[in-house]
Amino acid sequence: MSDSSQLPKIIVIGAGGVGVIGALSLYYKGLSNVSLVIRSDYDLVDKRGYKITSCDYGQFENWKPHHVYRTVEDASESGQFFDYIVVTTKNIPDGPAHSAVSQVIRPLIDNNHKLGEGCQTNVLLMQNGIDIEKEIWNLFDRKQYHLNVLSGIQLIGSTKVAPGVIDQVGRDNLIVGAFERENKDAINAAKKFVELYHNEGKNCAEFDENVRYSRWKKLLYNAAINTTTALVGLDVPRCLEFGVDRKSTEENIFKPAMREIVAIAATENVLLDESLITFFVEITRHIMFKPSMCVDHEKGQLMELEVILGNPLKIAKNNGVQTPVLSMLYYLLVVAQGRLREKNGLLKFDESKAELVDSVQSL
Repeated sequence: MSDSSQLPKIIVIGAGGVGVIGALSLYYKGLSNVSLVIRSDYDLVDKRGYKITSCDYGQFENWKPHHVYRTVEDASESGQFFDYIVVTTKNIPDGPAHSAVSQVIRPLIDNNHKLGEGCQTNVLLMQNGIDIEKEIWNLFDRKQYHLNVLSGIQLIGSTKVAPGVIDQVGRDNLIVGAFERENKDAINAAKKFVELYHNEGKNCAEFDENVRYSRWKKLLYNAAINTTTALVGLDVPRCLEFGVDRKSTEENIFKPAMREIVAIAATENVLLDESLITFFVEITRHIMFKPSMCVDHEKGQLMELEVILGNPLKIAKNNGVQTPVLSMLYYLLVVAQGRLREKNGLLKFDESKAELVDSVQSL
């Protein structure tokens, strides 16, 4: 492999199951210089590396990318210009203010702006949801910062099962595209990332020609099924089987919610075929699978509620689409999220008055 210091520099933020395998994929290809921001496991990984069991790449005992950093701030002070800033953390706008994606990446973008002298910075959001790019555009002027924001939609089964231990059981499939379909620089950056990431015979990485369509399509599953499982605390098969006559969950929750997503997307001229509804209902019917929001809820962690459900409902309201099922799911999940926010110190409830005190943290 050539001198890694001369290769495109990529930094991955988020060292969970997805982020670590993402960094491994880039490192394995050998065409980029790979950095990883690690928080809780930094000391262990810096000393011993990761123990990885991967269905794509096999076994690793002491693996590390080219560089590891404890914080984004440490990385921004390294004197390096990062061509790609890859974000694999959960996107939770109603979480702590400092955890907002735009604030997390700000030190790196500011440092790139200082070092780059007109060089292009590419932010790749490998996250769920719709309209997640707008937060970044609202904070950074794309021309001033020479900034492209790219979309990454990933299907993978990978989990951090212990500190410094990653278990990947599901093949990595990634599509990368430009949120701005007319931006040639962003399109070229997305295609370049696919080249840097794709390992023939190992993972699958492709260019996404229509990011908006792909994100609405994934919302068919996430906005209907991911949300429902989080509310009831059950895997998908049990959600389906425990319904009235083993049908009501599918016929009265999943499918109507998905039809509402189809209707919202149609107001943006994104046409989702009705056959996708059946496809997504069936895809995990016979797999013992708990979607991400359900897992987060069980762990007492904040859910990606706003980007998966809140943002589509804002679009529906603006475009005059009726959403009785999605709205009910959302309103119930806002209450459930409130319990998680209280547990995490973001809300305070005065039991002596039986009412909510002003948020303890500005969000």
